[in-house]
Amino acid sequence: MLEVNYETGRMSCGQRNTVFSDRPYLYSLRGRVGSSEMMGAELTQRAVLSKRTETIITGLFRGLGVALRQRFCVCGSGIQETITLKNLNAEPVLLSDIGLGFAAEIGGRSEWRLFAIPFLVQLDGNRHDYTTSDLTGGTFRNAVYSDETRPFIPLAEEGRLRSEAWGWWHKDHGLVVIKYNDEDIELSVAQPLVIGDEQILRFGGVGTCLYGEPSGGHRLQPDGKVTPKCCQWDESTGHCALAPESEFTFGTTYYLPVEGTIEDALVCYRDFLDSRGHCFPTDYDPPVNWNELYDVGWYHSDAEKLSQNYTRERLLKEAEKASDCGCELLYLDPGWEQAEGTTLWDEERLGTVGSLIEVLKKDYGLQLGFRTILRCYRDYWPHRHMVQHPGRPKEPINWPGQLLWELCLCDHSLWEQKLERISKIAQEGVRFLMVDEMDWRGPCHDAEHGHDVPTTAVDHVRAVYALCRELKRRCPKLIIECHDPVWPWQTCIYVPTYFQQGFGERGAYDENWGFEYMWDCIQDLRSGKALALYYYNLGCNIPLYLHITMAADNDACLFFWWAASTVRHLGIGGKLGHETVNPSGLPPHDPERRFAAYKRQMHLYRQLKPYFVRGVFHGIGEHIHLHTLPGRSGGVMVVFNLTDGDQVIETCISHGLLQASTLLPVKGAVATQENRGIKVTAEVPAMSPAVICIGDAVGAL
Repeated sequence: MLEVNYETGRMSCGQRNTVFSDRPYLYSLRGRVGSSEMMGAELTQRAVLSKRTETIITGLFRGLGVALRQRFCVCGSGIQETITLKNLNAEPVLLSDIGLGFAAEIGGRSEWRLFAIPFLVQLDGNRHDYTTSDLTGGTFRNAVYSDETRPFIPLAEEGRLRSEAWGWWHKDHGLVVIKYNDEDIELSVAQPLVIGDEQILRFGGVGTCLYGEPSGGHRLQPDGKVTPKCCQWDESTGHCALAPESEFTFGTTYYLPVEGTIEDALVCYRDFLDSRGHCFPTDYDPPVNWNELYDVGWYHSDAEKLSQNYTRERLLKEAEKASDCGCELLYLDPGWEQAEGTTLWDEERLGTVGSLIEVLKKDYGLQLGFRTILRCYRDYWPHRHMVQHPGRPKEPINWPGQLLWELCLCDHSLWEQKLERISKIAQEGVRFLMVDEMDWRGPCHDAEHGHDVPTTAVDHVRAVYALCRELKRRCPKLIIECHDPVWPWQTCIYVPTYFQQGFGERGAYDENWGFEYMWDCIQDLRSGKALALYYYNLGCNIPLYLHITMAADNDACLFFWWAASTVRHLGIGGKLGHETVNPSGLPPHDPERRFAAYKRQMHLYRQLKPYFVRGVFHGIGEHIHLHTLPGRSGGVMVVFNLTDGDQVIETCISHGLLQASTLLPVKGAVATQENRGIKVTAEVPAMSPAVICIGDAVGAL
């Protein structure tokens, strides 16, 4: 149970007598009133009113005329915190920085660590896991996406770290600090500081990060005024809603004590997201996709090459491969449009959508899915819909090897046209939709679009998710995977994994993208980048979708099983591979032998599919994964040998995880009874997986 002294800022766990914060709570704002000079402000007139399960703290940032209301209340064994700032001035207040949080002296905490949840391993492979020496020495950094073709947008996070949640950890227990905000983009900020002669870590509370998020909390209108909150569409009227902005309530911070391992800390966050509905339904059963891209190729809107290579005949050949390999859906990547970004189905090459769906179902037993994007690679859309960057004409951007036209989805006229075109195709009976390349490339300054000027990242995010939400309403059976609407999923993401996600009417979209491990997958595994998938699954049950190419895998199907174990919605392809999409330097292989291996593994995967798509993911270790199903004894364990030599891998699994008290039948390894579980021993060849069935899972074969 957490104990907090709100006068001194001391937070401790009574059972362990562990102190998580031992210095006064820190309050700091920086900003200006109207056109005045930027200034910093500390909290004055601080008052604490405590009741049985609730404490209210009030105060005033005098120089800025901003009032604070801070509410703490008990939640289980932890506490939750909500902060509201209110502008008391007759002029707007612009806050350039916000820094509030508990404070811990870290100079004497050599055995403590701070790690990110769920991305302990970032998408670029860097570990977001720091000792206190790392923190005091400044050897930490956030993963950031950059693109030379975008206008420079300054980040507001120097010297601080951001994550959806943090583990503040000491040996075998610690504190999980969660920031949850499903209305505005907001992350949990941790910042090492030097105060006097002490090294301090500020955590929890509220902190500025990314492009000044949460942006709504940085612009406080005069008391009593209302202004449009851009791109929060009212679906009943089709217009933006009005909301008071003289005050802003930030997302809630949860402080939860956890015993055990760092895996337990991540699972704590996963359970939290589950409790908010950010997970998968009990009957979740996504189709295994076959991506034609890997064999048909990518022709970047070249009409002549598309007419030669991306035809109905070629797609049906891919459908034949998909059916032969045991897939359930043919997924169309770039090529189905007249040109990428027009959102116009090319009937001349492909026939009608409806007729293709009918043939796929009748002749191959397959469903259909496709990808849609916002940017356009032809001068097709009226230029009035383009993003207006200040001081720049509305011209195409030089993208590697081609040009792209950048469109503004906050222009509701364009938004409606994209919606109609996507839904026209999807309503023919499409099962799966990928929302890709809708990343925000900077503020739009075109007032004729009808949005606030300039737009912000969250304005764009809301427009993308409003599009997805309306598509779900019109096509209830459609599974929607939506890429991050701000930063492509290459080095990191911008929007929290859970933001407005939920199946059915609960959210705007269903699945997240499985990062960019779709190209050189074996290298991603060797380098450690693909470990991000492992930690994501420990910390989040929102399904990932990812397709991979067997041309870049090996004959042991190593990455196939890594993806099967860490990605709930799986896609494959690439029997032959294609020069336009294959990573350079692939080792030679026999395509028929590889395809035959994939067929065998797909057959096994389909038998065990419930364990992988809707089972409980347990991290026995980074390369030992266990999947269990509620109410069934045993499970499926997948073990990975990423070395160049054969290995004997041993691990013990508790009876509790296996939902059994006796030795269960095991297939794929040798098992012996231990006091509290079973010991599993598997001989695993070099660069290979081992799939081990335990208990009821044996009966699925």
